[in-house]
Amino acid sequence: MSLDNFRSKVLSNSDGEERVEVNQRLLIDKILARYPSEFVVFRELMQNSDDAGSSTVQIVFETASNNYQAVRNPSNPSKRLSLDRKMENKITRIIFKNNGFAFRVEDWNRLKKIAEGNPDEQKIGAFGVGFYSLFSVCEEPFVSSGGQGMAFYWRGNQLFVKQAQTGDDDKVWTTFLMDMREPLEIPDLEKFARFLTNSLGFTGNLQDVLVYVNDILAMQLSKKMQDPKPINITPDFNTFSPQKIFNLTLANVRCVQLYMKRLVIPTNMSLRQWISLPNDLQIEEASIFLRVVNGNLDVNVSDEISSEMERVTKKKPPSKTIIQMIYTGVDEDGSCNTDVSPIFKDLLPYPGQGKIYIGFPTHQTTGCCSHLAARVIPTVDRESIDLVEKTLLIYNGEMLRLAGTLCRILYENEMDQIAWAFNEKITNNTNNDEDIKSIRGYLESWAIYALTHFAFNPSTPNAQVGIITESQFFNCSKNILPILSTNGVLPISNVRIPNPAMAGFIKTIPVVPKIVFDQCYTFFKKARDTMKLIKELTLQDVFHELSSRTLSEDEITDLLKWWISYRSRGSFVRVTEISQFMQLARFGNNSRSLNTIRYFLNPTVIPSEMDVPVDVLPFNISKNLKKQDLEKLAGWSELSLINWAKFIVKKSDLERDPTFAKKVIQILGEGLSNISQTDKEIIQQLFSRKKCIPTKFGMKIPNEAYFKEVDLFSDLPTIDLEETTTLKNILELLGVRKVVELKLIFDRLVGQGNWDHIQLAKYLSSMSSNLKQNEIMILKDKPIWPIEKSSSRSKKGESRGIQRFVARSLHTPTDIHREFGLPLLDWKGEWASQSHEGKFIIGLGLQEYPTLMKILELAANHSNLKIRSKALRYFINNFEEKYSGDYDPQVDIAFLPCSNRGTYAKPSECYISSECTIMKFNAVSQDLRFQVERFGVRQHPSREELLKRLNEEPPRHENKAKTIFEYLASRQTVFTDDDFKSLTDLKFIPIKKNSRAKITLASPRNCFFSVQEELKNFFSCIDFGSKAKIFLQTCGVKNEPAATELAELLVSSSREVYNSLGNLEKYLDILRKIAFNFSTIDKPSLIAVMKKSPILIGVKKRSNGIETSSLALGKDIFINDNSAYQPVFEPFTAPVESDHYMKILYSELGCRSLHDSVQEIIRPIGIRQNNLDPETEELEEKIMERASLFYYEHPDPKKSIEWFKRLKVKEASYMETTFTLDNITIVKRRHTSACILQDIMYVTTKPAPLDIAEQIVKSIYKKFEWKNVFSVSVLLTEELTTLKRKGYPVDHILKQQNLRYAYQQSTVNDEKKIVIVTPASTQRLRNSLRDSIRSCNLNVGNINGIISQANVTIVNESKTSYCDIIPGHLLSHVGTIRDIKLYDTKIYQPEIMSPSVTVQLNHFIDILRDIANVFELVPKAVHIFYDNNSSSIAFNRDGALFFNLSYYIALHEQDCKIRPTNDAMTYWFMTFCHELAHNFVVNHSSEHEFYFSSFTETYMSKFLTMMKNRGIIW
Repeated sequence: MSLDNFRSKVLSNSDGEERVEVNQRLLIDKILARYPSEFVVFRELMQNSDDAGSSTVQIVFETASNNYQAVRNPSNPSKRLSLDRKMENKITRIIFKNNGFAFRVEDWNRLKKIAEGNPDEQKIGAFGVGFYSLFSVCEEPFVSSGGQGMAFYWRGNQLFVKQAQTGDDDKVWTTFLMDMREPLEIPDLEKFARFLTNSLGFTGNLQDVLVYVNDILAMQLSKKMQDPKPINITPDFNTFSPQKIFNLTLANVRCVQLYMKRLVIPTNMSLRQWISLPNDLQIEEASIFLRVVNGNLDVNVSDEISSEMERVTKKKPPSKTIIQMIYTGVDEDGSCNTDVSPIFKDLLPYPGQGKIYIGFPTHQTTGCCSHLAARVIPTVDRESIDLVEKTLLIYNGEMLRLAGTLCRILYENEMDQIAWAFNEKITNNTNNDEDIKSIRGYLESWAIYALTHFAFNPSTPNAQVGIITESQFFNCSKNILPILSTNGVLPISNVRIPNPAMAGFIKTIPVVPKIVFDQCYTFFKKARDTMKLIKELTLQDVFHELSSRTLSEDEITDLLKWWISYRSRGSFVRVTEISQFMQLARFGNNSRSLNTIRYFLNPTVIPSEMDVPVDVLPFNISKNLKKQDLEKLAGWSELSLINWAKFIVKKSDLERDPTFAKKVIQILGEGLSNISQTDKEIIQQLFSRKKCIPTKFGMKIPNEAYFKEVDLFSDLPTIDLEETTTLKNILELLGVRKVVELKLIFDRLVGQGNWDHIQLAKYLSSMSSNLKQNEIMILKDKPIWPIEKSSSRSKKGESRGIQRFVARSLHTPTDIHREFGLPLLDWKGEWASQSHEGKFIIGLGLQEYPTLMKILELAANHSNLKIRSKALRYFINNFEEKYSGDYDPQVDIAFLPCSNRGTYAKPSECYISSECTIMKFNAVSQDLRFQVERFGVRQHPSREELLKRLNEEPPRHENKAKTIFEYLASRQTVFTDDDFKSLTDLKFIPIKKNSRAKITLASPRNCFFSVQEELKNFFSCIDFGSKAKIFLQTCGVKNEPAATELAELLVSSSREVYNSLGNLEKYLDILRKIAFNFSTIDKPSLIAVMKKSPILIGVKKRSNGIETSSLALGKDIFINDNSAYQPVFEPFTAPVESDHYMKILYSELGCRSLHDSVQEIIRPIGIRQNNLDPETEELEEKIMERASLFYYEHPDPKKSIEWFKRLKVKEASYMETTFTLDNITIVKRRHTSACILQDIMYVTTKPAPLDIAEQIVKSIYKKFEWKNVFSVSVLLTEELTTLKRKGYPVDHILKQQNLRYAYQQSTVNDEKKIVIVTPASTQRLRNSLRDSIRSCNLNVGNINGIISQANVTIVNESKTSYCDIIPGHLLSHVGTIRDIKLYDTKIYQPEIMSPSVTVQLNHFIDILRDIANVFELVPKAVHIFYDNNSSSIAFNRDGALFFNLSYYIALHEQDCKIRPTNDAMTYWFMTFCHELAHNFVVNHSSEHEFYFSSFTETYMSKFLTMMKNRGIIW
């Protein structure tokens, strides 16, 4: 039965009708809770007064002392209180009066009805609850108007009224009397005055407000308005709102003055005090001038919107309305409103945001700096605009857009005035610059004021208000928004953002004035970055500026600074743009382009006052820029000294004006040290033929001039310049002479005869600094110097007179040189190498010490041993200073004495360490061992030399070998891995098997340090001590034979070894060593030979218990892995027992598995065809039921689970088994209780679980292992609950058991059999339903992600279902709230987690948790998903219930915002019942319908009880 039928059934019932009752006191209190603002009573009464056409309002605050009768007992309002002196300063009564039209009958009727608003569409009142704000301060208000009165009073929680004639003749005033519920403090008069003036801002009729305290006039407010002036609306404006609801037909502006006069109450004076002295108080008077802009709107709404608004607001929308704005222009704000009283501050929001007025101000801001008054529809509390209700959202949004249009009209009106003033006073002005500057400043302030007013910021509390208004502000006109620029008012798209770096040279491009940009930065940032209305200055703007005029030097400097900065920031500039920039940029009187410039000046190199080439940038410009910037980003280089020299050398003054020439030479000299040798040569060439050197005989070319110190001849033209260091350098470069030519010296001083070489040496040494290199070379090659007579050369040439030699052929005349017999320089007097003459001759080549080869020859070959020794000592002592630079350690002279007396050796053929002599190497004499390493003598022979000596001369004696091996061990670190590899097979170890045997040489590979005593005849065992062992072990000698050696031994001599050991266990120990290290045998050929050799032990066990063993081939031995087969055949078996490594060894060498080698065929005998034992049938069901468990953690079986679907179980009397091993066949009757042939399992009576498990393991697993047999046996016999505790996945089996049990117990099936309903059957059904729900609870926690179920066959009548299971790959778990898991079709940014559905989701969770509690379902059994594209409302997956949030939102959320409805709760209760029925039946069938109805009937009473407890039904 559907929900519609349920509802019709309830409504058709004639009984049970009741009226809904309302607690009026609580209702009014809740309404007042929506009015949280201060002075709400006066706001509502003043609004009603303005609606009633009032021009004047009076507000009277009466104190207890003034009105004794007003003091009431709060606990019993009908009783009066005696006067409390503490209450004299408190307000006990408020009287509010207005002079509007008197109450009409319909007004009196509405007054006593809550929520029935004013139907007049021109009035603001809409909800009919404003009057009831009076109850926030009083209990029983009284209203008097037009001679009638209405009194309100309470009876319990119900409010009553009485209306009657008052007899009052006053037809002017409508009065509201409010006796305070509790005495109140007098309001802060300044704060109250701010509220009242703020409220008068947009009133249409109300102009005067008088506030009394008792009989004292405490405050007076008045409002005066001028006649309106029209504002032009150009055709470019679209005056319609987007949906054409509103049309702006007229705009005007009027000036308004607000005046205030009030008493100033001192803060320390009580109410009683100042009331008694009102004439002594100070009176404050203040006024303010405002401009109120009005926009007249025609209203045209559709019938649909009109009727919906009437439903919501209880009145039709108006046909016409107005919107108003308060705008204070720069004049009003600056000149008229100086020293504004704080009372008026709320009416002047600038620079803050304005408020929206709905008659009176609300909390909602406008987003701009102007107040906006409009007849938009507020929320009930009148503090915000209703943008939630969909119809009011359209209406209010359309009106806000027209407010944006009015803002734009007002803004453009301001811009028009600024544009007129700019053109009139600046463009056409001939006044001086100071006047124009002052006018610009005023206009910029005006533009800032206007722009700030209409630069929108986020409005509060609802940001949408500002967004709507701002959007219309920019989109309502065809024209682009105008703004003030440096060139006047222009469209914003034609203006550029100012760039301080470009201000120095941008003069013609319109930019935003800097002060405007700075103070309106937020607006321009949004206009640039978000709205794309304005752009920064671009390179094209710069090109436009440069093409329009020639720049001054200051401007070109600023331009270059910007250009350098622009490019250094990484801005992309095309090559063509760089060229264009350099061509367009012109400066100076001659309008020179930057592309004509190549250089800039460095004043430290070339003074700025000197002439420079025309392609050099003026120094006045370049001095403001960095050198690296000019080079890198402008492409110019510094004017080099060489380029300037090429320019200046062409000046005629260089050869005519000595002063000019001196300045040029000075500049060249100062820069000479900083230029290359090539540039120096160029300068020398440029000036070498120029008469540019001032001398005492006039201007000379450089080669004709001499320095002043050259005074050898008086007629030399010496220079007329100060000889500073810098000048000397340049003059030397140019060729000015420092000495007279050497040829002349020889002609004058030497002549044709002999000369005193000592005097000549003294003269030349004094002039040595001025001699040129070629002159020095002449002196080096000239035979000037005589030899000492005692030398051998002098004796040969005595008869021919003085014989002279070049300096390099002689040595300094010292005693050691004489002792060595060297040719010496003939020198009279004492020789001094450090004298000027000595240094000069040595510089010409005189030898200060013997040459390297000479001193070594003396040390090696001299016949006098003392000279040999002295020469060697001289060489050692002077090696570092005199010989190390030329010395080569590979010298081919044997000059070093060795430890063997009389032996001399080359440095490369002897060694420092004496230990190497053991291998017949030369060791240097021990007194020299600390001095000869620097000559190239090594500590030890190299590894190559040691290897070579060991190979050529291996030791032949064990003692000698021990010493050599110990030495080699000390040198072991020098050998490489390759060296040791080469030694492994080198035969250098002396071996002597016994005392009679000869010594033979063996390689390390075949030697061992330790060998089993019985095997020493088979392996070489050595011992040369612990030190030698280190070296030999590295060479390859092993501690003992390894697996490979042992295997090779057995292959070659297994029987000899077996006989030698004489013990089976010792032989097995050898096999165990080989087995344990079998993986180290990396010789495939050896393993192949091992397989063919009888090296393994085979054991044969006889039935009589006797065991025999012998050597055998691997292929003849079996691994005994089936103890049942061994006594059948008694084959050779491997003695491996539990030794894993021995099993591997035997298997690798050809041993076979006995289990795999025996073919076993079991044949059932006496098969029973019919009448199977019930236990056998149960066994078949259990195997099928638990088949999936056999594959748990067995991912790669031999047969799949489908095989079990074909497996049948039959009974047999017994089993007969045939065993076959190779060619041997044996038939036996075995004591087994199960076997499997093809797809049939045969069992005997009461079969053993292990036998069954064994047959299953053999059938489905690729490898037979007994652990699997025991595992399968446990899985067949253990309780499912125990298996579940151990972690096995048995939930689906438990579920099937529950379903099978429920089905067996049910009384209804698909065949619709007639059953008898009894209490017992009914109880069984209920138990089944509870068990089904319990299975849902048991399934909690198992649903982490949805896995698609197997395909389900759907009955024909429901191929498409609203509870179809959604495939697992489409839903993902995205979160959990209050124990309910959430799913979505999206992993990233899922819809169900979106803030937009948070409220609806929590409502849905409340409903589902309440209903789940009815069924005693834990919340974790319930899941929520969101799929807007699916037809699934809910589905049941393995007992986990899933519900679609999107259907709840579409069907019920609108009605369930406050609390769930009866319809919604019933709908989802029935959905629960439907899905729970799927625990029994997957398909939609009559059986499913039966369970669905059963759930509904069983749990309906609990459901209704829950609904009553929740207050959903009564």
